[in-house]
Amino acid sequence: MIRGFAESVYKKYDRSVYELMEESFSKALDMAGLQRSDIQGFITTFMPGIFDDNVYMHFFPDQVCNYLGIHPKYIDSLDYGGPSVLSALYRTERLIKNDDIDNILLLFGGKGSLVREKKVTVDSFELLYDNVTNTPYKSLFREYNSMNPLSDYALVAQRHKSMYKSTDEERAVLAVKQRENAIASKYSMFSEKITIEDVLNSPVISSPLHLLEIVYPVDGFHAFIVSKSAGKLRELKILNYGEAHWTDLPPEQNDITQISASESSNKFRNEIKKCDFYELYDSFTITVMLQLENTGIVPKGESGKFIEKTSISSDGEFPLNTGGGSLNRGQPAYMSGSVLLYESLLQLNNMAKNQVKSANRVFINGIGGWSRNHSVSMILGE
Repeated sequence: MIRGFAESVYKKYDRSVYELMEESFSKALDMAGLQRSDIQGFITTFMPGIFDDNVYMHFFPDQVCNYLGIHPKYIDSLDYGGPSVLSALYRTERLIKNDDIDNILLLFGGKGSLVREKKVTVDSFELLYDNVTNTPYKSLFREYNSMNPLSDYALVAQRHKSMYKSTDEERAVLAVKQRENAIASKYSMFSEKITIEDVLNSPVISSPLHLLEIVYPVDGFHAFIVSKSAGKLRELKILNYGEAHWTDLPPEQNDITQISASESSNKFRNEIKKCDFYELYDSFTITVMLQLENTGIVPKGESGKFIEKTSISSDGEFPLNTGGGSLNRGQPAYMSGSVLLYESLLQLNNMAKNQVKSANRVFINGIGGWSRNHSVSMILGE
């Protein structure tokens, strides 16, 4: 299974995106005890702007492999953002089992700072160029300063408040508790103590979401080397897996608080509740609440109260986002899936500073696109 893994994450990285990916890849190779010539497969992803401001790159995976000095006989690129790395892990496990491939590199990330500084997101990168469009609905979307995906999640948070009477305070509690986990992890980027009042007094960016419940795009890569043998690491495998892809736009959906995680997790709900810790996509506080409800961990509308009364620390009754999540680690190139997987591997290999006791199984859920587009649910362990 996973033989080597590493990360390189910065608030702002001043050199090229290729140098940044090389840094994480080299560290993963060292952990795995492999050479570049041993890498036989490669999977990655691309979004506008995250590769040194490029809108598009011709035969992009070829360029990366050339720079890294690897010559894979299998290449793939997945295109649904945050959960792509989890899908890549699933596909890699099957490739190694069924095909003559020994070692596959998963490399996910990019530079979010360049996009961030231009005051757009990868969803709205087209606003920087008159002759570029990334959606046939541009004339409808761009009449407003939508700030997507932020505005979409804010709309869902507002709807959740209306339907289930959830509160700003409940979301703030989640932000505070995840910050406590970040402090305990000793490796998260944002590690100053915050209070509920700090969250609620931070600026409202898109109502009702406050600044301290919104992820911060950063520069970074995570590298995972998957092999036929685990090397010095624990022998892990994917115990349960599901993915779902909903392509309808928000106005075409009956309930925007119903997300694709409800489908991706549906076949193994009972197993989810038996896990030792949980890593849920946390681009925003409301994202975590939606997943708690849509994966069956708590009933609809009760995630806020669950967070308020439940300890989510590594030694608590429900260890959740034990490294502090992307809200505190930062979101490399607008994708958090690799942050979840990296923290899961630290815990499962007994390498975390705030170690979960008897960490044998983790439930990971990734979200991509807007809150409902893509979801990958996975139980990883032994």
